[in-house]
Amino acid sequence: MKRDDMDIDEILKRYLPRAPQEEVEAAGERVLERIRSMRFPSAPAMLDAAEPPKTERLAKFRLAVLAAVDEMQGQGRPVTITLKVEELLEERIVSGSAVFLVLLFLERRGLVASSPIDSGDSALDRRYFEITASGRERLAVANAAATRSIDPLEDFA
Repeated sequence: MKRDDMDIDEILKRYLPRAPQEEVEAAGERVLERIRSMRFPSAPAMLDAAEPPKTERLAKFRLAVLAAVDEMQGQGRPVTITLKVEELLEERIVSGSAVFLVLLFLERRGLVASSPIDSGDSALDRRYFEITASGRERLAVANAAATRSIDPLEDFA
């Protein structure tokens, strides 16, 4: 026994009002803008604000990692260094993976050195990182340059 039911398309056509195409397109644009603002909250702000380019932010991040390693005085593990970088950059969330990759980069360049926490343990995430002499020099140069850029009229007398 089959009922005389309409399929869903017929029901929708008959009982639901149809919006004009302009309203549908405008609503679609509003939805897309809302999704973009939720997914990329800083994209419009970056275009308007005078924010440093990505290369400057990357350099600042690398220097923050180097400074964090220096402040840990040879007892810095990737997790504790990440927490210190959050503190130095005054960021709520810093990617531990990014810090770890920068640590490996700095080690390859000879600015930091690492040693295993336990002898015989070769896992990279279970290592202490400490700054090298060349790393300290690089950090001092960067801090001096930052100080000069903050107060360019300091020597004007």
